[in-house]
Amino acid sequence: MNPMIRKELRQRMRERRGWVLPSLYLLVLSGAVAFAYFFKTQDLFGFGELNEPQGAEVGVTIFLVSAYAQLTLLLLLAPVFSAGGLTIEKEQRTLAALLTSLLTSAQIWWGKFIASLLFLGLLLVSALPVLSLAFALGGVGWRELILVSVCTLVMLASMCAVGLYCSSYFRRSVHSTAVSYAVVIALTVLTFVATTLMSWYWQQEAGPGGTEEEMPDYVAAPLYLNPYVMLFSVFVRSGDDYPFWAISLKLFLAIACLAAALAMRNLERSGEQV
Repeated sequence: MNPMIRKELRQRMRERRGWVLPSLYLLVLSGAVAFAYFFKTQDLFGFGELNEPQGAEVGVTIFLVSAYAQLTLLLLLAPVFSAGGLTIEKEQRTLAALLTSLLTSAQIWWGKFIASLLFLGLLLVSALPVLSLAFALGGVGWRELILVSVCTLVMLASMCAVGLYCSSYFRRSVHSTAVSYAVVIALTVLTFVATTLMSWYWQQEAGPGGTEEEMPDYVAAPLYLNPYVMLFSVFVRSGDDYPFWAISLKLFLAIACLAAALAMRNLERSGEQV
């Protein structure tokens, strides 16, 4: 095993957050599932017009809420575990010793990356029983569970790679963490804003006769980088050779590879200055 992975895992699991975060994570996720169940089955607002829902409808609602709650929590935690991976070495003045060791820049990056991703993967796996509750009600199959888990894991890997790039570029953890969160906000919020503005501009150009079917593909292109839209596309079955989620997966993998290459280049340049 890469000694960097062993060292990072031992350090992370010995910290208090090694057991506090999974407990809080499952508590919040369970609360979201409970709220979704009662919201779907009970007349919470006193309208008295709620029909008796079918089991499949409740199952789909619980699965969607738990999948989106899980994605939100993990996107918030990803910069915490990755953005300080290399800056903490700079702040403690141990990066020079690390770079002059027998480990290459690629091995250092790989160790930090795997250690960050494995802890997030632990949270992802621990939530599988909660997501599987929808199986008892119907409406959701193994396809959705596997695709949601794979898409979430790829997005987390991409965010960890971006966080490590920020950590290799900045000298302070607070700066790299702030930029990493800015990237998360850009992917989740600004892509929606960009698509909305482009759609409005196209409607102004097309006039009243313009329909959604005639809208060019580039208008919705920013949504390929939106994690929430990517997750929702898993539930939309289409006859396309390349579904929406598959294209998004490739883009996130490309972002991860680019961030990894840039981070390792920054590490090599830091080694030349030692």
